[in-house]
Amino acid sequence: MSVSNLLLNFSPVTLNGEGKHTVGFRAFDAEVLSELRRTFSETHVFRANREDDTIIDIPTVAGAEPLSDKTETIDLHNEWRYWPALLNAALLRAFAGKREILRDYPVEVLGSEKRNFITHPDLPDWVQKRSLLQFTPRTLFSGGGKPVFGLLCDVRVRDLLLASCADLLKLGLTPIGHYVLVDEVPRDMRLAPRSILVGRVRDIADGILRLDDCREGYDEVAAVDARLSADIATFNAVVRQLIPGQAERVLAASKTECASAIHCGPGRLGTLTKTLEFLRGEALEAAPGLSFKFGDFIGSKSALFPSTEVIKRPALLFNPAGTHSDTWNERGIKNYGPYDQRSFTPKRLNVAVICQARYEGQVEAFVAKFLDGMPEVKTGQRGKETARYADGFLRRFQLERANVRTFTSPDATMAGYKDACLRVLEHAANENAPFDLALVQIEEEFKSLPGATNPYYGTKALLLKNHVAVQSFRLETIEVAAKDLVFTMNQISLASYAKLGGRPWLLNADLTVGHELIIGVGSHYASEGRLGGGKRHVGITTVFSSDGTYHLSERTNAVAYDEYTGALTETLTRTINRVREVDNWRSSDRVRLIFHMFKPARDLEAEAIKNAVAALDLSNVVYAFLHVAPSHPFVIFDLDQKGLPQWAQEKKGVLGPSRGVHLKLNDYESLVVFGGASELKQATDGLPRACLLKLHRNSTFRDMTYLARQAFDFTAHSWRIMFPEAFPITIKYSDLIAERLTGLKEIPDWDDDAIRFRDIGRTPWFL
Repeated sequence: MSVSNLLLNFSPVTLNGEGKHTVGFRAFDAEVLSELRRTFSETHVFRANREDDTIIDIPTVAGAEPLSDKTETIDLHNEWRYWPALLNAALLRAFAGKREILRDYPVEVLGSEKRNFITHPDLPDWVQKRSLLQFTPRTLFSGGGKPVFGLLCDVRVRDLLLASCADLLKLGLTPIGHYVLVDEVPRDMRLAPRSILVGRVRDIADGILRLDDCREGYDEVAAVDARLSADIATFNAVVRQLIPGQAERVLAASKTECASAIHCGPGRLGTLTKTLEFLRGEALEAAPGLSFKFGDFIGSKSALFPSTEVIKRPALLFNPAGTHSDTWNERGIKNYGPYDQRSFTPKRLNVAVICQARYEGQVEAFVAKFLDGMPEVKTGQRGKETARYADGFLRRFQLERANVRTFTSPDATMAGYKDACLRVLEHAANENAPFDLALVQIEEEFKSLPGATNPYYGTKALLLKNHVAVQSFRLETIEVAAKDLVFTMNQISLASYAKLGGRPWLLNADLTVGHELIIGVGSHYASEGRLGGGKRHVGITTVFSSDGTYHLSERTNAVAYDEYTGALTETLTRTINRVREVDNWRSSDRVRLIFHMFKPARDLEAEAIKNAVAALDLSNVVYAFLHVAPSHPFVIFDLDQKGLPQWAQEKKGVLGPSRGVHLKLNDYESLVVFGGASELKQATDGLPRACLLKLHRNSTFRDMTYLARQAFDFTAHSWRIMFPEAFPITIKYSDLIAERLTGLKEIPDWDDDAIRFRDIGRTPWFL
């Protein structure tokens, strides 16, 4: 694997011309600053200088003068701190009147209406998929540590439904049940109207939309003033109503065109290159007589490129002595067995199978393959075929022949499945032989059912609170071809063993401190809507040692946002204390706490967590607060990547970076490719994107290279699938917990304490 021909969507920017300009200064006042920007944004740039508590105003067009009484002549060549605002203002002037500008920082510009990525003779012109260009001024650091100012250019697709709800009603389309927007006048008239999500349409009366789950003050809105929010589900629903019978073909063609033009490597790079050429031709001025000059997107052969490496795949351990290891989890499990094979108990499992009676024979055949393997099924390239699931669950994890009993439901209803679960529990009580694992057959359509009527959540709720691990499988899975089924069997067997409390493998971590915990911090809303005032936050934490040992998950109660920090801090304190007691930490031990966070840590949160841990009487603790951000403006291209597989006519991942590529942008930010070209499933998945890791300034442990490599290792440590995850499991597991809890809380007899205080909660029950 090489990083010799990478390209970053970053154009170095310099200034050419006369740099000495007269600027104005005045005392800082937040209201004055806002008013100045509202009134004079077309002719001046304003910036707050916190160092001397002033506002600077810089004239940016010919004829404009400083607006303050106090003035000073400065050389803008030397004032890098003003370059981002000046470049942003120049971009606004360049696009004003030529394109629709949706945002002013970062500048976002809609592509031409003539380039609509969804077309059909019967689709009105207000149904649009258009390109959206984004421009973000940034300063990076080269491999030699030199700061480099420039512009990040990116492009994506924006779905738009531009007709008013009044127009929809005339066409016989109803907005009831959908969220709607209203357009507000922008503070800068060069910008397009600002779209505000105001609520969900409950009903309609006399041209008035009556809303629920709405913003304060928006109980009602005129249909003529509102339009539909173009989320994916709503956009596709509108297309299906407008062109019934043809919509799926049109939507599929649109997806393919978007992938070719925007999402995939060659299309994305081509669009960004043309955009950069346009900017070069505009002669953008920072100030009169002083112009920005744009360089080519920087490549890894340039001295300006950030420090780069390919992170090695982590070594996975399959025995406590460390003598059995492999970088490929599936091969390691097959060759050595699980890490805890000597200590895992019970070896002879009691397994309950729950299924619909009409599928009992098919399900029992599936379970037999799951337990005993499919040695006759081989996959892979001709001449290199392998039996991916020859060993089966029992041999793979060094278990004895299981006791299996089937319990059937008469139908696909919650009542039927619940009755089958009760018979499982009754049988266990009568025979004094508790079941260790329940294999539950579900259906794909269960996903669309509310939690209260969903057999998936109903069975999970009833069995989990009675200490039975639950592994579900879809009816549709049973029916797939054997060559595909073996891959599913791999995933199900791995997750089942972990849910039973097993440790399939651990990471080979060189511990450099007394104790190191990696704590995933996630969150979800305890709310039925998107806007209503009843939103409550649930903080979720998952705790791991540096070798990947899963300790436990904890969560706060549902609290209002202003109480969230306190609740999260209390939970973290309790969690760390529990691990400390189990592992017998001494107060003088050196401890490193690394937090993987789903959102940037606020200063208040970071300080609250540090203060809470300080109360645990640990005298030698360092912290790292790491935000794992999937959304950012950086794009990495690998010009040597011709696409995979090499023999295929339609290749995936063309120009995509490989898994493990790491660009250290500065001492507080890194780009890491967790899923590269090889991890994509199909060509239309587009270009692999890196994750941006951002270290909070209050962190006391600041080795960004160490943190990036560790986060990468935790993407390879999922006990849910045999493939790398798209995010570190510290974050992914929190997401899974949030998803499962959302469904479980709708079950009337769900016992929340089953997870919080019982042994099942110390296993990854949510996989």
